[in-house]
Order: sequence, then structure tokens, then C-alpha cells
Amino acid sequence: MAKSSKKGKASSGDTKQTRKQIARGRKEARQNRIILMLVGLLVAVVVIIMAVGLIQELVIKPNRPVATVNGEKINVTDYQDLVTYNLYNYYNNIGNLQDVIDQMNADDPEENAFLISFYEQQMAQVQAALTLAPQDAVEELIDAELARQKAEELGIEVSDQEVDEAIDSDFRSALTQSAQQTITDTEQVLTPTPVSQEEVDELYELVVDAMNISEDAFRTIVGRALMLEKVQDALAAEVPTTGLVVDLQLIETETEDEALAAKERIEGGEDFAIVAQEVSTDTLTVEDGGAVGWVTPGQLTTRYGADLDDYIFALDVGALGLVESNSMFYVVLVADRDENGPLPAEVLSQRQNSALTDWLAERRASDDEEIEQLLTPD
Repeated sequence: MAKSSKKGKASSGDTKQTRKQIARGRKEARQNRIILMLVGLLVAVVVIIMAVGLIQELVIKPNRPVATVNGEKINVTDYQDLVTYNLYNYYNNIGNLQDVIDQMNADDPEENAFLISFYEQQMAQVQAALTLAPQDAVEELIDAELARQKAEELGIEVSDQEVDEAIDSDFRSALTQSAQQTITDTEQVLTPTPVSQEEVDELYELVVDAMNISEDAFRTIVGRALMLEKVQDALAAEVPTTGLVVDLQLIETETEDEALAAKERIEGGEDFAIVAQEVSTDTLTVEDGGAVGWVTPGQLTTRYGADLDDYIFALDVGALGLVESNSMFYVVLVADRDENGPLPAEVLSQRQNSALTDWLAERRASDDEEIEQLLTPD
């Protein structure tokens, strides 16, 4: 066969692998990749252990928590475990990014130059985060304690079963992804072998051992993450879905004279949409005749500036206005207004997604919360 001639003549001892052998080979390759990854991180883990040990010995005052939140202490052990966990993940991310960069350099460095530069920037950001890991861990634990107190208020709990399921799902997903990366060298792609519970448990033990934290500490960190997810969901459900909205049309110009000329044409009876299509420099709305649609306060600040955003909500319905904002000039028309209309979908989604982050920022700024950081130089 033509395909065989490209590979050369097979020896009499060659035999075609069975599906079982192929599956076993994939399993062994998957395990080898995991072991090699953990061995490669060994030096980094040693550094982590030494760094955290020095932090505890030289930075944290003896017999004191790293912080208190409304009288609740955040203890040294939780802090040390979290720093170790985060640093391990940072080094893991750096290793994965370096693997991608090395592969792209091996394939075609010139063609992949942009992506190589992108991943190098990503790796530099992770490396920079390493230096901030000790202080970031304190901030993370303070946020978690604020959220825990909110969870208690809302009756939110995380069960051992939920922690078990989250751990199983995460490690099973990691093994599945690793398996998919190894399926390349067979003439036909077979259905990936399901990941066994034994493999999941083996990887779990390897990772926890490599992190050098206890299983209880690992489960605490996972449980804390699940609690934060539940509080985020609860706060997101409380985000108002209605509010002040206006239906807006606009024309953007570079000079005031151009804006005045466009405004005069509309006041003279020309259709706003036609003038917008002929005059406006706003690429986002020009094809739609300047129609922005329904917007809520603050939504347009990033693109058009705060001056325009403030102006349109002070404008009467049907009135034609002109405002300078972000060094550009705008002819605007508020076609309609609703004091309690549905919020634009993108605004509502953003507010829901940032519900926990916004709530934490509010609580930290509040005089009602008593937060004391005790992580200070000895």
C-alpha cells in the first residue's frame, strides 16, 4: 500500500497494536506527563516551603493571627496553606506557558511571533504575581472571611459531599484534557478511555503531596472557593433588573462646526438617521443611523465620556442637544425615557457577574466592618 511505502518496510516482528494496547499506552502516557510535571515542580515547591517558613518565622509576630475581621481571627496555618497553594499554581501556570512557548518556537517562531510575545507577557505577569503572593493571600482570606460571615447570615453552607464532587470533577477534567493531548499517533482517533476513579485518586494524592499541604488544608481551600461561588450567586440574584433607562440616538463629529451643521439639518426637518449615516464618525452606530438603543447611567462613560453620559440623562425626551465629551462633539436625541425600565442585558450581566467583587469593595469601605491586618515586619 502507498501509505506503508512511506513508512519503510516493516520487519517480520512488527504487529499492529490492539485497541486495548493503544488505550493502555494512552493511560501510561497520561500518567507519565503528570509525574514529569510534578517532578519538574519539585524545586519550585522546595522554594515555596522555604519562603512560607521564613514568612511565618520572620514576618508574622508569634502567637498572633495574620488579620481579624469583625473579631474573627484569620490564623497563621490557613494563611501559610493558602500561600503555598497559590505559589504552587503560579509555578504550574508558568510551566504550562513555557511549554506552549517552547512548542511554538519549535514549530515556526516567525509565524508564531505574535502569539509567542503574548504568552511571554502572560508569563511575566504570573512571575510578577509571585512577589505579591504573601500579601495577596492575606487580602484573599479577609475577603473570604467577609463572605463567610455573609454566607452565615444567608444560611449558606458547603457540605463535605460538595467538596468531594468538586475535587473529583476538577481532577477528572485535568486527566481528560491530558488524555486528549496524547491521542495523535494512531491512524484513527479512538474514543478516549474513560478516566477511572483510581486515576483520579492517584492524581489527587500526587498533587496534594507535591503542594506539601495536608488533605484537610486542600479541602478547606476548595470549600472556601465553593462558598464564595454560592455567595456570588446569592448576591447576583439580588441585583436589580430594572432602573432608569433612555432610548438614545447620537451623531459624533470631530469639530463643533460639524456638529452644529448636523444639528441644524435635523432641526430643519431632515431625518436624524440619514444625517447620522452621512456625518457621524462613530463606527459603532453609524450604520444604524446613530441608534444607540436603551442605555442606563454610567453605561456610556467608557466609550463616550462622563460628560455625554451625564448630559443625556438631564435631557428632555424629544429634545435635540449638543455636548462636547472626550474631545469629540455629539448631537444627541433622547427618543424615550423610562424611570424603571428593564436594564440592558449587557449591563445586567456585568453587574451580576461582579456582584461579589462590588459587595466586598463596599464592605471594605464601610465603617461597619472592623478589619485589622497584622501581617507586619517584625
